[in-house]
Amino acid sequence: MALISCPECGHRVSTAAPACPSCGYPVAGGVPHAGDGPFDGRTVGKFATVLGAWLVIPHIARMVGIVVFCMLAAFVGYFLFRGS
Repeated sequence: MALISCPECGHRVSTAAPACPSCGYPVAGGVPHAGDGPFDGRTVGKFATVLGAWLVIPHIARMVGIVVFCMLAAFVGYFLFRGS
């Protein structure tokens, strides 16, 4: 962290400061914003949606398959083992 002169008022300002404390002029090299990283809120939300679908859909398909199999087995069993 170095000290530089503010272009607006001439006071000494740290390079890590987002703005001059004396006049409020924005200083380059301030605190980075939350959206400046490689993952913003939209990217993380899309990733969570895709991951959730990838993990949940096979379980739903398996449960539907089990229910259909049980209904088919009950239907076939009813006609095979009913009293004549």
